Amino acid sequence: MKRLLLCFLIIAFPAFSQSSPVRSNPRDVLNYPIENWRDSRYEFFLWDDFPQIIIFDTATFAVQDRLFKRLAFFVEKLGFRGRLMTDSELVGLHGWNAHDYRAESLAEFFETARRANFPLTREERELQNILLQAGIIRRNSFQEFVPGTGAVLSLSRESDRVSTTLRPRFMAHEAFHGLFFIDEDFRLFSRQRWDNFPDYAKEVLLAYFYVQQYDLNDEFLMVKEFKGHILQQTTAGAAWFFGEFIPNRLLAENPSYAAILPAREERTREGNRFWPDLGRAFTSEAEAFSNYVNNRWGFAAGRPWR
Repeated sequence: MKRLLLCFLIIAFPAFSQSSPVRSNPRDVLNYPIENWRDSRYEFFLWDDFPQIIIFDTATFAVQDRLFKRLAFFVEKLGFRGRLMTDSELVGLHGWNAHDYRAESLAEFFETARRANFPLTREERELQNILLQAGIIRRNSFQEFVPGTGAVLSLSRESDRVSTTLRPRFMAHEAFHGLFFIDEDFRLFSRQRWDNFPDYAKEVLLAYFYVQQYDLNDEFLMVKEFKGHILQQTTAGAAWFFGEFIPNRLLAENPSYAAILPAREERTREGNRFWPDLGRAFTSEAEAFSNYVNNRWGFAAGRPWR
């Protein structure tokens, strides 16, 4: 009789079967068979070594947007922070292709929506319930949303349609953000590296963050993204990303960014513009961060697993 009742509940209320995350790790989440998902829109996982962290994988960017796009603007986007954007206001605006949010930001978002009686999407309401069950957010005695412990991360299968290198990079970026949120020593190390980072390289990175619409006035966000961009690829990949990709992206956005780039410029074998001083500065930083996460957890730059 109990088995029949459980089957009825799962059929009648599909979300009931998803109340608990699948235990996994970032490497296995990347390769988890989509046919095993309990919901065709998304699956969510508990990082087995760090159970304060939930990882979402979505079938498409559109599903991910319904879960996290409004949060992205509320928490991080320049000119929008602290504001609940309506669905019509969000049309045509780009959120992120991957996401990360700590307990404090999540509680603030859902409490602001509760107080305003703001209409959330079906997926946002599901996210709220999952976070409550995981203890990442809680309700106090006044039924207000308050921070619990942990963080939520997200990426999408649709990234593979753009490039097969994106999902592993996004996973590394977001996974190290999750650790940053829950580990004070990691935050302190990251802040020390940021404070001592060469000014000329920092200026280039801040310009890139500005182009991406991060709020440059939020120092916590700047340190977090500095660390995340450093650790999202291997140390061997840092020279290309920071010495070639980012400066060329800035120049394509606005040629006036040439004024903040180091004077010396070279050409790669392929003829692309390359700034070796930036490549060396960021490679040195990648090595320092990779050594830290290796000594702390057995991880490495671009690899948040053992």
